[in-house]
Amino acid sequence: MDDRTRVVTAGCIGAALGGLWGWLYLTASGGAVRSRIGPALDRFTNDIKEARATADKARAAVQEARRALNDAGASSEHA
Repeated sequence: MDDRTRVVTAGCIGAALGGLWGWLYLTASGGAVRSRIGPALDRFTNDIKEARATADKARAAVQEARRALNDAGASSEHA
């Protein structure tokens, strides 16, 4: 992509984002959308936190299982 294409693309993206920001913050209908987006983002954030906690628990269980298997293997070698 040449420089001119990059500049035009960046300008179009900037104009679109600016228009969206203006609509969200300067119109009543945009405010209504913002009021619905907030709780949805909160729910999404909570879901991500729960998934991360579940993954951490699973990781800890796998590590504990590996440790137990290693201990069992080491004790059988000494027997």
